[in-house]
Amino acid sequence: MTTLKKIQDEYFTLATRVEEPLVRFTGEMADSMARFVPERPTFMAKLPTVAELVDNQLKFRRRFVDEQLMFVRKMMKAMDPMVTRLDTVAKPVAVPKPVMHMPAKATASRMAPRRVGSKVA
Repeated sequence: MTTLKKIQDEYFTLATRVEEPLVRFTGEMADSMARFVPERPTFMAKLPTVAELVDNQLKFRRRFVDEQLMFVRKMMKAMDPMVTRLDTVAKPVAVPKPVMHMPAKATASRMAPRRVGSKVA
């Protein structure tokens, strides 16, 4: 878990380093483009503003993640018997040492002599 936490921290550090120049550049571009963007037309007055839409979506995201969090916790509780078995390290089973058996004694019969051609070797 220490390695995972370290990787997560490095991700957020990198994201922070990338965000700052990106936000600065976006602000500079928005300043230069603002003069070309018209004001909000009157027929759109009743519609939510961009800031309101973004705020609403961020609230939805928080609610969505909270709902998923509760669901995952319920699922983990339901799976507890199985997860407990998976998380429990089994004690090593003592394996009996193999017993070495001596091979049976060879019978007293001799091998028949080998014949090479017509002669006995």
